[in-house]
Amino acid sequence: MKHLFIINPVAKGVVDCLPEIRAEIEGCFAHYPWLSYDIHITRWQRDAVGFIKRYCQKEPGLVRIYAVGGNGILYEVVNGAFGLPNVQVACYAKSGEGDHPFVRSLGKNAGALFESLSELVFAETRQIDLIRCDDSYALTFSMFGVEAMANSLGEEMLSNYRVIPLDVCYVYAVLYHIFRSDMKQKYQILLDDKTLLQGNFVSALIANQPCYGRSFRPGVDARPDDGMLDLYLWGRIPRIGALRIVTDYMRGYYQKWPEYIQHHGFRKMKLQSDDLIAISLDGEFSYRTELEYEILPSALDFVCPEGVTSLAQETLPASDPVEREAIAR
Repeated sequence: MKHLFIINPVAKGVVDCLPEIRAEIEGCFAHYPWLSYDIHITRWQRDAVGFIKRYCQKEPGLVRIYAVGGNGILYEVVNGAFGLPNVQVACYAKSGEGDHPFVRSLGKNAGALFESLSELVFAETRQIDLIRCDDSYALTFSMFGVEAMANSLGEEMLSNYRVIPLDVCYVYAVLYHIFRSDMKQKYQILLDDKTLLQGNFVSALIANQPCYGRSFRPGVDARPDDGMLDLYLWGRIPRIGALRIVTDYMRGYYQKWPEYIQHHGFRKMKLQSDDLIAISLDGEFSYRTELEYEILPSALDFVCPEGVTSLAQETLPASDPVEREAIAR
């Protein structure tokens, strides 16, 4: 097996300690001289996608790829690795577990396990689901509407004002867009070719696991190995009481506000709008007028160190187990 490290040199937690990270990788493999490894420092956005495909085409054997950085580099590694028959994906969480929603969804102590390189090198893999969004692939979540715009603004605030906590940036960004103007947009949403949701909506989250940010768990029903995606759709958010509703939603208590937020489980979704739709896919921002989502069951071999007992084990109970079982059938 070949070990390939993909490092984003400008990621938070990496930019100030890149030499130390390289030294840790070199030191670890010095203890196992029979193992072979390479390090690639990305040069621009999506550089890793093409590099991984070229690298793996030249390697006849199995390649274990480690994403080192934030959620963005993990997104690039997933898109580079998808479809290749000889690839496993690992997340070396040296930048802190808060930057990796998927790692945080695996339990309170999962971050320490993913910071141990010696654990990751010899760990087993588990098959997990992926989100397909047109011709791109995501591990954690996608958003459209206000939440996507807020995610983009929150990341911008975080990079410009590093002393402000990550979650504060996100909450401020959501409230900023809610109070700025009427952010409703007319969407046509078709779930599994049978359920049509049509009308004006503010925002939506499509989750493959529960977490984003440093402590948020809005997608409390989502699991990365159940063959389903979870849609959290905001019909409207009143300005009076918006802070309470948003913070409850971010903590996983959307059920307290059924008049504003609805939940649906699905496998395939078609989304259309007459206006441009703001989209965030694992943090990558874009605009489109129509797109298609689909769950790809067991699409990725993901490295899970010993001690990760189950996927998304720390989530709150599903909102409607009977409904989810009926959809699964």
